[in-house]
Amino acid sequence: MKYNEKYMNIEKLVGEILRSKGLRLAVAESCTGGLIGHRLTNVPGSSTYYMGSITAYSYEAKVRLLGVKWATLEEFGAVSLETVGEMALGVRRTMAADVGLSVSGIAGPGGGTEDKPVGTVVFGLSTIKGIKTTTQKFDGDRLSIQEQTAEYALNYLMNKLEDRLLVKISVEEKPGSNKNHFPASFIWNEQRMIVTEIGRHWDEEGKLHFLVKAGPFDNTYELQHDPDNQSWMMIKAIEKIRRI
Repeated sequence: MKYNEKYMNIEKLVGEILRSKGLRLAVAESCTGGLIGHRLTNVPGSSTYYMGSITAYSYEAKVRLLGVKWATLEEFGAVSLETVGEMALGVRRTMAADVGLSVSGIAGPGGGTEDKPVGTVVFGLSTIKGIKTTTQKFDGDRLSIQEQTAEYALNYLMNKLEDRLLVKISVEEKPGSNKNHFPASFIWNEQRMIVTEIGRHWDEEGKLHFLVKAGPFDNTYELQHDPDNQSWMMIKAIEKIRRI
């Protein structure tokens, strides 16, 4: 499966959110080597919200180009929440952006440790409201880990910018109890997602919400069904949540 067939359109959604909010984005990349910036600039018109990126691979580059403190790198290492937090803040300030996104990780095949095995990636996000960070663990070879990292970074950014997506989607339903209808599959990012597990579901102001796990990417999604007009909405796409 080719790269551009496997991952589609999340960069477009990110762009739409940034443009609608009037925000400018800058990215600091390490283990992805510029892949996130490549995906963002594949979208026509991205220059209206994307300022650019800094690929800071070495310690020296992180310090000189992003303002990461030597003390932070020496105490916590390049793959740490502390470092990506400073990277995100640094790229946001350097590029005069509203949002700074950063990634640093161990793509392999070497470089892993017991505490930080190959596939460990940390993410940072800096806005005027402060800094957010998270850690994920990906499996696969070097290229696969880089691709998964870029995909997660864009989803992480999208979800932090827009907690509720409210995007209308096409859903194939299956009958449930009490005349309710449950999602069996749905179209998202031009891919058919097969629902493999339905977790918590609840009623919110007359609309039914479902937390589901769906393939082929085995991610978690919050869907909303309006029984009155029989419409479905995507509320949130949550990447790499292992339990629902």
